[in-house]
Amino acid sequence: MFEPINDTISLLGECPIWCDRTNQLFWTDIPGCQLRALDPISGDVRHWSLSEPLGPFALTADKNVLLMGLASGLGYYNLTNGHFTKIAASPGVTSTRINDGRCDRAGNFVFSTMYAGDPVQPVGGFHRLNAVTLEIETLGLPEVTIANSICFSLDGSTMYYADSMQGCIFCCDYPSLQNQRLFAKIDGPGAPDGSCIDEEGFLWNAEWGGSRVVRYTQDGTIEHIIESSSVQMTCPVFAGPSYETLYCTSAKVGLDTQTDSDGALMKSEILAYTGLPEVKFAGRL
Repeated sequence: MFEPINDTISLLGECPIWCDRTNQLFWTDIPGCQLRALDPISGDVRHWSLSEPLGPFALTADKNVLLMGLASGLGYYNLTNGHFTKIAASPGVTSTRINDGRCDRAGNFVFSTMYAGDPVQPVGGFHRLNAVTLEIETLGLPEVTIANSICFSLDGSTMYYADSMQGCIFCCDYPSLQNQRLFAKIDGPGAPDGSCIDEEGFLWNAEWGGSRVVRYTQDGTIEHIIESSSVQMTCPVFAGPSYETLYCTSAKVGLDTQTDSDGALMKSEILAYTGLPEVKFAGRL
């Protein structure tokens, strides 16, 4: 069972990443325009206020610098002085923002865009920031409404992705993007949000509106479920020195009735499973 670990609440918590060099768990509150970092030993949480919504981000070769996907574009953010160095503008049609993302096994940053207005429109897409050229490449995948769940198999040959509005997780060969296929269709009230891969190559997916995180085998079969007191679960991550603790961000937006755990950072001690270190962005600083 997931339980909230502190009183730090996000409107829309997302994209948790464990930093193995500083032993901190980073995550974002997208509409709150904040980056946050938890010290699991002391329980202290640091906050960095940003000028615009922060979606996905990645570790880099410098422990004090993150690659950030802000609403308007990608760039390097220095945690020490708060300086942002822009690399590229957000791709896609007008009124979209960067939403989800993760580095592939080669250290390129693969990310999605979605419509920033209301109601959402099916104009989102998938893109890649090339670590060598620092140029954005648009991936040949179908347009989606709410693109999520980006992660990669252990050998990097399969990319997983989702359209939350369709209730489906898809996958394809990578980097060729061939053999695009259905991986899993959500059975229940939830929709697929963020995902991560564990050391066995199984996929963990947080269900928005489903009050749970689900572990899938490589063929898309449900293998394990962890329930949560938070309804809008958004993205799981394995953290800690041995990657044996599962955390998951959550949100309180979109709920008519809220509890104290909605929007909290959630935690589950599941020692039978172990995660992997996060791939760092390989681009030059």
